Amino acid sequence: MLIALYVLLALLAAVAVFTLLVAWKVSGMILHPRVFAYDTVIDEEVKRGSFTRSWFDANVHLEDFTLRSGFGYDLHCALWPREEAASFPDGLLRVAVLAHGFSYCLLGQIKYAALFHALGFDCVLCDHRNHGLSGRAPTTMGVCEAEDLATVCAWARARFGEDALLGTHGESMGAATVMLHASQDARLAFAVEDCGFSDFYSLMRYVLPHRYHLPALPVLPIASLFSRLRGGVSFRNIRPVEALKRCALVPMLFIHGDADELIPAGMMQACYSAKPGAKAKWLVQGAPHAGSWHTDADEYRNHLERFLSQHGIL
Repeated sequence: MLIALYVLLALLAAVAVFTLLVAWKVSGMILHPRVFAYDTVIDEEVKRGSFTRSWFDANVHLEDFTLRSGFGYDLHCALWPREEAASFPDGLLRVAVLAHGFSYCLLGQIKYAALFHALGFDCVLCDHRNHGLSGRAPTTMGVCEAEDLATVCAWARARFGEDALLGTHGESMGAATVMLHASQDARLAFAVEDCGFSDFYSLMRYVLPHRYHLPALPVLPIASLFSRLRGGVSFRNIRPVEALKRCALVPMLFIHGDADELIPAGMMQACYSAKPGAKAKWLVQGAPHAGSWHTDADEYRNHLERFLSQHGIL
């Protein structure tokens, strides 16, 4: 009887230690992700069919610059200036600030920036903290990244004028960043979120069993606690869907693939429903995560142009 009790206690202790180790690993995977090396991303985009190397070399002329984050590290940014002949009847400049996804870098946004650039926009891109060539700090899935996005937008307004029509575009984690930032900046002329999540805790509750074959309980609440202790942000507090309730003044376009294997398409509907005011949505048939542009680039362009036209940007 006593031996059986010792065995049971040993098993429980082993399970507890294993759970703590897995939760620590999960929190670390989010806070300190394995990111793409900056100098490999263009080749990765070429491989994905986003564009050809010859097109990139001939057409994309980035001006690199650095901003100081309010959190104390450097943000690597790049400006893709508008064509000299680009102009609008009202005489105002158009600016798009683009935010990339988890583990990637600003070069991953070139395919989207090209859409805006062709319409006459100046395009500003930025590496998130802990990504690309920016300084290292824990990744917070949009919370601190939204503050950095505000820093970039402030620079863009200083560069192009306070009256410039400035909007944001984000993919995946960048989309969550865009949604969180939009609740803080009612002056935005527009925002586009592509395959963002509504609630990070709920997303991880889905991802852990479906992608990593791990039980959400008890791993997730412990990983969330570790994230708060190690990076200052609990998974439970990353909720773009709540921020959107304060975005009535910012027109927003929601884009999501109905075959998204990472972030369920239902999260787009939750975000869309939460946002008051001007909005539009496009559920892309057959598109996987971050694959809406690749699935139908022409329709992506059409939806973007229609949305911008409807809200007086074009």
